[in-house]
Amino acid sequence: MPHPTPEACVFRPTIALALALLTGAGTVRAETHYYLVDAVATQASDADLRAQATELEKIHADLERVSGVQARLVYSTDPDINALATEIDGEKIILVQAGLLAAMGNDRDAVAATLGHEMGHHKADHLGAGRRKEQGARVVGTILGAIIGAKLGGRHAGAGAVLGGAAGNVGGNLVALKFNRNQEMEADRLGLGWMIAAGYNPQGMLRLQQRLGELEAGHAPATMFRTHPPSAKRYQAAQELIAKLAPPAELLARPLAPIADSAAIAAATEQIRHDGETALAEALDPKLGDIPAAALAPISAIGFDDYAALQNELVYAGDAGRAHALAHHKLDAAKLAELDRGYTARMQQAPALSERYSIAFFRATQGRFAAHGRDLADSFAHHQALRLDPPFPLEQLLAINAATTQPHVDAGQAQAEALKTAGMTSYEFLIGQNWWMRKATIAALTGDTALLARISGSGEEDAADDDEEDAAEDSGVHVGEGVHVGEGVRIGGHKEPATPSQH
Repeated sequence: MPHPTPEACVFRPTIALALALLTGAGTVRAETHYYLVDAVATQASDADLRAQATELEKIHADLERVSGVQARLVYSTDPDINALATEIDGEKIILVQAGLLAAMGNDRDAVAATLGHEMGHHKADHLGAGRRKEQGARVVGTILGAIIGAKLGGRHAGAGAVLGGAAGNVGGNLVALKFNRNQEMEADRLGLGWMIAAGYNPQGMLRLQQRLGELEAGHAPATMFRTHPPSAKRYQAAQELIAKLAPPAELLARPLAPIADSAAIAAATEQIRHDGETALAEALDPKLGDIPAAALAPISAIGFDDYAALQNELVYAGDAGRAHALAHHKLDAAKLAELDRGYTARMQQAPALSERYSIAFFRATQGRFAAHGRDLADSFAHHQALRLDPPFPLEQLLAINAATTQPHVDAGQAQAEALKTAGMTSYEFLIGQNWWMRKATIAALTGDTALLARISGSGEEDAADDDEEDAAEDSGVHVGEGVHVGEGVRIGGHKEPATPSQH
């Protein structure tokens, strides 16, 4: 199981648990972190990591069911080979370290044996007995408190709380006991019985003992050798108990399997994709409220969606074809002005109407970028990412934009010349420019503001906040109230009502 990193996990309140481990010499292993396994299973953005955590949860749940032991399952990034049963302020904890899962990750039954063994310590109250007799108790860590700076989309800070009911007990001790041989044997016996009852091959316990013996013989550093001493006697006792319990032959014949197989990884990959789309949809939703029915009432027999489509058609027709397009709809300049005034006023009163205008406008796109117009419409309508490749290269967009911002030049004439050189009409550029700006907005929401900065012409890292905001607003970016994108860049507020002149 790979180590979860800030890039691999997204943390939510009451999920993240941070501890610093202390060795016997008192040095601090500050890079070790602990996470509730259910958090890793639902939050990790690495498919292998999420799949292994999900399957680890299933194994744990199976053993909880047959043992009656209720314990919180915690995953540590520590590369040391170890697992342990412990308590935090009376709450039962089973902890597995990254090193153990890396060593045993190809053997699901060996991992089940490990969890069953640790549950056995809880079931037999070995921790309580050890504390009462004060035999071998040692503090190996102290809860430092909630993680601060958890990452959302790689940028947003948040606060996490420590493990469940222990959240308010910052400073509580994490106690690990060195159990005696009889206690280890008892935990083995209990764990083996639960493995069989839960449908796991009990030979995983033999392979676990064998693997630990190999590691010890190879002088692999592992705390587990101190807290769970492997021995030929324990291996033999497990063999004898398996024979006595006589598990079904088909269970004993079950082949070696990893914690997470290809199907589990594929499922995790699909869930990560779905989670990403869901999170993006939430971020892209401007939450502008409902549209009153009266706002959609036709004006001069022209409905709102038809009006937005008409505006697209007029831009496509250009000055030369404008009169013909109006005549086709039995309209003249005066009637169009009436429609403009009426629907613009409604959009000012109902902000959600402006988003609907964008959807209908781009849905009506014609010509060679018609598919990109529909891609834009779908992105606005369903709050989703754009699906198509760019209509034209970014460099072409930047070059045309740059031509219109040169000092002492006529912007309209400069754009016309740049478009002619690019072999593009002003209508096509309008659709493509809006597509690129939507793409930049979405990238900014996921933490990458470079594209937005390039398009808006504000690439310097030390640019003033106000300049960044103005550039974004001038470009028509509207990503919702209070959404921050990048260092010093804030794009907020509601979308201004769209008007024909904005397209």
